[in-house]
Amino acid sequence: MYMPSRLPLNNLNAFAVAAEHMSFQHAAKQLHVTPSAVSHQIRNLEQLLGYALFERLDKSVRLTPQGVQLFTEIRQPFRQIHEASLKALRGPEDNALVLSVAPVFATRWLLPRLKSFQLSHPTISVSILANTDLVNFNTDPIDASIRMGAGNWPGLKSIILFQQQLIAVCHPQMIEDNNKETFQIEDMNSITLVQNSSMPEQWAEWFKSQGTTLPTSLKRLEVQNSAQMLEAIQSNDCIGLIDLKFIQDYLASGHVSLASEFSYQGGVGFYLTYPEKTESLPSFQSFKYWLLESFA
Repeated sequence: MYMPSRLPLNNLNAFAVAAEHMSFQHAAKQLHVTPSAVSHQIRNLEQLLGYALFERLDKSVRLTPQGVQLFTEIRQPFRQIHEASLKALRGPEDNALVLSVAPVFATRWLLPRLKSFQLSHPTISVSILANTDLVNFNTDPIDASIRMGAGNWPGLKSIILFQQQLIAVCHPQMIEDNNKETFQIEDMNSITLVQNSSMPEQWAEWFKSQGTTLPTSLKRLEVQNSAQMLEAIQSNDCIGLIDLKFIQDYLASGHVSLASEFSYQGGVGFYLTYPEKTESLPSFQSFKYWLLESFA
């Protein structure tokens, strides 16, 4: 049987990324190729080695014992290659910062205030990726992220920015038409509630915090994010839940009204999260201090 003197690096890289995520689909997304291309590269590697590296299950994959051994041996070297590539892309002077930010935080808080940071630090280039994907700091070209959660991400440092405080809001005309100051819990049975599909339990938790349960006959309008929720509230007779921090300017300007006197704190908040290696970046230190000072 022919045995090559060396294995193709692109095949090994595809295997390492797929093993890191335990998913051909996630590996394809990171490598900017199709899942079938990832599968083909791993098949080629398996043929060269003469044994299987993955067990193909119905809807997932699992490393074989030989796959575990290979991944254990190449994992750290490939991480070092990825990190060296990122350093090379940065150039000799570290004046860049790449952030992955929850979309609502990016659009409703960070982007409107970013000009003040840029005025104070004109030599720092900030790139913002507004998405909800979890970041793999070992392989993704990301320095830090801002995410909602409980602050307990293993292997990462996290700093609380603010605790969540959900309030119910609606269009001011809705309050006027119903001749109310705010709606009561029992009124919610006949009102359309806007549901954020990325956080499907919010309304159930809000009702539970008021000592009741989510009505079974509830009318819902589902949207994908908080920006769409605000658009829905502006054009429909409905009520949505959104964090107070992201709606204060709309309340002050009269674009939305408080629909209920109740608010809900779910024990989660928005955090600045980052790996230890990011802490040494001067650009990150400048951004971190500016961010914390803004919330202080």
